[in-house]
Amino acid sequence: MRKISGVILLIFMIFCFSCKEKQEVTFHSQIITQQLLKETEMFHYDGIDTHKINYKSDGLRIEGFISRPTQYKPTTKLPAIIYCRGGNQSFGAISDYQLKIMNRLARKGFVVFASQIRGNMYSEGVDEFGGKDVNDILKLIDIAKDLDFVDAKNIHVLGISRGGMNTYQVSKLTDAINSIAIVGSPTSLFSLTNFRPKMYTKVMQPLIGDSVTKRKEYEERSAIFWYNKLNEPTLILHGSEDSNVEVKEAQRLIDSFTRSNKKDFQFKIFEGGNHSLSNFEEERNELISNWFKKNNK
Repeated sequence: MRKISGVILLIFMIFCFSCKEKQEVTFHSQIITQQLLKETEMFHYDGIDTHKINYKSDGLRIEGFISRPTQYKPTTKLPAIIYCRGGNQSFGAISDYQLKIMNRLARKGFVVFASQIRGNMYSEGVDEFGGKDVNDILKLIDIAKDLDFVDAKNIHVLGISRGGMNTYQVSKLTDAINSIAIVGSPTSLFSLTNFRPKMYTKVMQPLIGDSVTKRKEYEERSAIFWYNKLNEPTLILHGSEDSNVEVKEAQRLIDSFTRSNKKDFQFKIFEGGNHSLSNFEEERNELISNWFKKNNK
């Protein structure tokens, strides 16, 4: 009986040891899990490896993604792009469409990161639509800076729609980035409320509060009120036929930059362009990648 017990104990110890040996090694200590996506999962682009990750932000478990060229020299550090998703909560969460954008930018020689941010079916916490969820993006920047295959001196931020609002906020909050690019983003939640009343009643009011008692919170999410704090080189792209965010949103910020003599910004209004400029996909991606390359150190 003792011999049997001893054998069982030995098997158990070997099993435990082997489990420890097989523990997954991640890119970074702050990344909890890491999974290389296969061709059948979400979106796969030849020449690019995309990893689904989970990391901690404010004690919350947050899902994210890292895309990088498959063939790269281990001794070479690549510039990075932090991609900020649009939507709110689970609507607009990163899927094959966003991964397609990420993969195509990665193919131009970048490591591309993205966060699902908090408050959806993939990440813990509550989406505050530009509140503490911005910390999830800032944490991803911290992780990117510490990775041995990322050039910490060359980190850029791209945001589409709500992600553009977050990108402006990130620009105000950190000096750890080189430049930003924004597509179809609101610059004032007050004017967005007038343009899309349902956006206010169904998204902003539940996630932020009403715009009267929470006026300060609305201003903190509206770059037009603090455009002079956007110190990084800024690229603004917007479609004239954007049905989600009026082109006036971009134009107001462009005019403010012009009046304040901001030198390091460019813009383009795409005639007939939709919200994400998916009908100008190739030109959009080319302008963004060239802007980031121009602002590499």
